[in-house]
Amino acid sequence: MLVVTLGDPWSITQTCLMRLKELWQAVPAQSIVLVGSLTQWQVQARDRAWEVPPWRVIADWEAIKGPGLYFYAIDGDEPAVPAPQLPEKQRGALATRALESLRSLTRSPTQRLAVVTAPIDKKVCALAGFRFPGQTEFFMDLWQEDGVMILAGPRLRVALATNHLALKDVPGQITSALIERKVKLLQKALQEIFHLPHPRIGVAALNPHAGDRGLFGNEDQMILEPAIAALQKQGLAVSGPLPADTVFFRAYEGAFDAVLAMYHDQGLAPLKTVHFYDAVNITGGLSALRISPDHGPASELYGTDAAREDSFRMALTLALRYLKEGEADART
Repeated sequence: MLVVTLGDPWSITQTCLMRLKELWQAVPAQSIVLVGSLTQWQVQARDRAWEVPPWRVIADWEAIKGPGLYFYAIDGDEPAVPAPQLPEKQRGALATRALESLRSLTRSPTQRLAVVTAPIDKKVCALAGFRFPGQTEFFMDLWQEDGVMILAGPRLRVALATNHLALKDVPGQITSALIERKVKLLQKALQEIFHLPHPRIGVAALNPHAGDRGLFGNEDQMILEPAIAALQKQGLAVSGPLPADTVFFRAYEGAFDAVLAMYHDQGLAPLKTVHFYDAVNITGGLSALRISPDHGPASELYGTDAAREDSFRMALTLALRYLKEGEADART
C-alpha cells in the first residue's frame, strides 16, 4: 500500500502531485491512498481548472477494498476557501489530522507499506497541538521504532545523529551509544532501501578539525572515537571522526556511501547545496518506508506554476519501487 499524506494545504503539494499523477494513478497492483482535506483539494482544483482524479472517497481505512485509488478525507468544519485564507491553527489541524489518521491503520505483516509525507509547517502544526518537532519523530513514535533521518540525493546521502534540536543542545546529546545506534540504523537503511550490501559510512566530527587533538573540544576523541572503534570491531565499514569541512566532498566523490552528521545543518547544508531540487528525506531503520520530498511547503509558490516537482518525483518513485520489490520478494 502507498499512502500519501497531503501536509500543509498552503503549499506546492497539490501542484506537484497533479503533475505526477501518472506515477500514482497507473499502479493497478497497489492500494494508493491520498490522505488530507478533500475540500482544499477541490478548491484548488476549481481555481486552477484541474480535472479531479477518479478516486474513491473514504472516511476510514476499513473502506479500502483491494487495489485502487482512494482519497481518505479528514475534513472538519474548515470553510471552502483557498488555503492562504485559512487560520493558521486550522491549517495545522489539517496537516496533523492526516498524520494522526495513520494510528488507526492496521498494518499487515505480509504487506509492504510506503508512506510519502508532504511537507508541513512545524509552527502551525504546533499551534494545532502537534507535539513532535518534525515528521521523523512522529513516525518513530507511531510505530514505536528507532529511526534515523536520512537525506538522499543522486550522489550524496547524509544521515543525522540529532534531528530538530537547538545548536546549543547538540553536544549534550552526543553519546557513544547514540553514534553506534544511528550508524547501525543507517547501515540497515542503506542495505534495505539502496541495496548496498556493504555500505561505507563516514562519521563527521562534531568540532572543527575533529577537535584538533583537544584544542577545540574533546568530544570527538572521548565519544566518537570509541563508538567508531566498537563498530569497526563488529565488522562495519565505518570511518571517523572526520573533519566536517571535507567529509561531505569525499562522499560526493565516492569515498563513502553515506555520511553521519552530528546535527541538522551540518548535514543538510552540504546536501542541499548539491541536491537542492532532487533529494528526499527518509526515516531509515523502520519496518515500513517513510519518505518525503526534501523541502518545505513553499507557500509563496501556492497557486502558481513556478514549483518544481523533482523531489516529489524522486520520493514517489522510490516508494513505488520499494513496494514493487516487496511484490517480487513475496513471489519468490
